[in-house]
Amino acid sequence: MMLSLKGIATGLLTMLAVSHAEAYTYRTCGGHTIRWNRQWDNRWISTTSFPAGSVWDARYQNAMWHWNNVKRSAFDFFVMRDTDGTHNQWNGRSEVYLDNSLSLPTLAVTIVRYHCFWFFGWHYELDETDMGFNNNVTWNLNPLDYSNLGLPFSFEGVALHELGHALGLNHEDRWLATLNSNYPAAGTMGHWREWDPTGDDREGARFMYPDRTSEVDIAGSVFTSIGGGSSALVTSPVSAARGSTIRIQFTFSNLSTSTQTFDIGFYLSSNDFISKFDRLLGTNSGAWGNPGFTGSFFRSLTIPADVAPGQYWLGFIVDNAEGVGEANEVNNNMEMPRPIQIN
Repeated sequence: MMLSLKGIATGLLTMLAVSHAEAYTYRTCGGHTIRWNRQWDNRWISTTSFPAGSVWDARYQNAMWHWNNVKRSAFDFFVMRDTDGTHNQWNGRSEVYLDNSLSLPTLAVTIVRYHCFWFFGWHYELDETDMGFNNNVTWNLNPLDYSNLGLPFSFEGVALHELGHALGLNHEDRWLATLNSNYPAAGTMGHWREWDPTGDDREGARFMYPDRTSEVDIAGSVFTSIGGGSSALVTSPVSAARGSTIRIQFTFSNLSTSTQTFDIGFYLSSNDFISKFDRLLGTNSGAWGNPGFTGSFFRSLTIPADVAPGQYWLGFIVDNAEGVGEANEVNNNMEMPRPIQIN
């Protein structure tokens, strides 16, 4: 069963097109991008669903922060408190709440209201983006568990996806993206399993809300697109003999505002944190990606014949030579989502 992440649009005009830029998609009307013209929106978080100061509240605000932190995008979400325990799709407030009316396969839904009409000139803008989370499923407020990509579902991961709709982006199902329509979308990045918009989604935010800031950041991931808006964990062997050659799959995303070139080191570790102090098995020199690029690749590696039998982890470090000065270095180290038994 595909578990869907939804954005439903309602507007004042049926003249609607979906524009395709390099990757990301968004709504247009009369040739104009439907967005928040003021370049910000208040999120009215229900305190009856997500009490102020709770872990729920923290996870939602963390997802907001990751969108706000996208450089070369001027857009910002702000926190407001909705304390009356009700919500209304026509009150001009972007409300966030647990929704008892939803059922599987829908995990969450964002109702997007906008206007677009001609009256002595075009008038167009987003008006309201209410967001409901399915209150009939179990949610996970802890880091994502690779061994179980079903119940309980990551609240922060779903929030990150729905917030992409709230700033005006549509589903992007052609490759790995936070706006993939099926859970867990693009998944997490780096060893610390950080929910962050992929390069593709960042380019969408930058196109819709451009400013002159910049960032340099490349990240590793163990998720890969399997088509149709779905993703899965990359492949890697669970066992191997000493001296044998194996093959692993890996993913990196260029979150930067510019093209980046870097090396990727592949390692064998006795624990699930891959570092430069682990056994280097190989290097891909001169890897590169344009802004917004996310791709998955395969690499063959030879298990050292002199390694002691036991359980290990294979993994990689993006920019292991530290040739790129990044704003965020903690999302470069990436272990495979499963250990390997070496015999």
